[in-house]
Amino acid sequence: MLDPTTATVLILGVMGAVIVGFRLFIRRPKGLGGEDPAGLRTVVLFRGNDASLFADDEPEGTLVGVRLFAELCDGLGTAGLSLENRGTVQHAQRVECVAGHERFALVLERTKRLWVLGIEWAPVAAAERRHVALTHQVFSPPDSPELRQVLMAIDRWLKSRPELTDLAWHHKEAWIDEQTNDPADSPIEPAG
Repeated sequence: MLDPTTATVLILGVMGAVIVGFRLFIRRPKGLGGEDPAGLRTVVLFRGNDASLFADDEPEGTLVGVRLFAELCDGLGTAGLSLENRGTVQHAQRVECVAGHERFALVLERTKRLWVLGIEWAPVAAAERRHVALTHQVFSPPDSPELRQVLMAIDRWLKSRPELTDLAWHHKEAWIDEQTNDPADSPIEPAG
């Protein structure tokens, strides 16, 4: 039988080991944060109320813009990007976009009569997927030529559609904080 002090120390040691083990199990991906890389914007807001954008939506369904998302995916595929794992997340549509060896998540949702398309870092390793699944954190992807390629392909596709208007690119961290007072016409800010 253990004396009370030894039992308490043992219990606290086990609790500490569980916490450390859990943190290792769902560790945050290294080098990622919630802010966009310098000079880039990864959230675009736009308007589009054309009835054709909603033609494939279920009347009582939670997803809107099913056709718009399908057309976006087709357009990005035509631009040479690979799209995988298309599905839903809460009330939004999601697809993983692969450019070169980089993977990004594209998430389309509708809010307050606006479409919101976010480009996010997509987890690859099991520990990264666990972290996202358990914490629901959203990370901005690190800067890379592939990210710039994806951003510009999205920008070109959106601007090619006359029924989509008022495109405004925002920094992810500003959008999350509901600060939309600094929009840009392009996802890549001019150097200088």
